[in-house]
Amino acid sequence: MASMAALFFKTPYSSHSLTKIPNTHFAPTFKVSVSIPSGRKGHQQRLRVSSGLIEPDGGKLVELLVDESLRDVKKIEALSLPRIKLSSIDLQWVHVLSEGWASPLSGFMRESEFLQTLHFNTLRLDDGSAVNMSVPIVLAIDDSQKHRIGESTKVALFDSNNNPVAILKE
Repeated sequence: MASMAALFFKTPYSSHSLTKIPNTHFAPTFKVSVSIPSGRKGHQQRLRVSSGLIEPDGGKLVELLVDESLRDVKKIEALSLPRIKLSSIDLQWVHVLSEGWASPLSGFMRESEFLQTLHFNTLRLDDGSAVNMSVPIVLAIDDSQKHRIGESTKVALFDSNNNPVAILKE
């Protein structure tokens, strides 16, 4: 945003102002006002530009990152759980989910979410609103992995180097 404001300040316009609007929980929003000579003597046009981040889908950013102080505890917990080894694509989806890029998802899709995505390209939230979600984000496992998990309510996800990456909870 700073580069956008600097771009306006380097122009030969007669007057300009930069107003900071109160911060949201995402990023500050700025409005830039610039007076542009209109070509008619003594008249100026007023140009307004507003910039800011959009709200995440579902209205709330879902970040699934573990706090730095708890990472060692979670790694030890992951070593005691049934394991699923992730492919490189699965690992990328974990990254997308963990940083909130797939908000409002709080993990891989369940069957109902998967079917909504396939049939309607949207997810219906608890409050009745719909969120555009045209790409299913699922973790496919085979029968042998399913039997290894058994009745466990938690499963550890490991990368190709056997490093714990995430813990899935029911």
